[in-house]
Amino acid sequence: MDIPLFNTSSEFSIFIEETAIKNGWTRLETLTWFCEETGAEYDDVAAKISKPLKEKIYEDACKSYSMPKQTSVKLDDL
Repeated sequence: MDIPLFNTSSEFSIFIEETAIKNGWTRLETLTWFCEETGAEYDDVAAKISKPLKEKIYEDACKSYSMPKQTSVKLDDL
């Protein structure tokens, strides 16, 4: 399924950031809400997330869940 209303990753990421701020949600909560509201698949949404937004989501997770800060996550660690 194509993600509606967004032509670029930047447009989509700005929407996610603005919605998160407006509602007091985390960026990840906002992405989850978006998928539930639109019926978009998580894989499709993940493809539309810009690299800066991915980094911010990771930073949020590190702060919220006391994750160690790393430059990358290895699949073996999951």
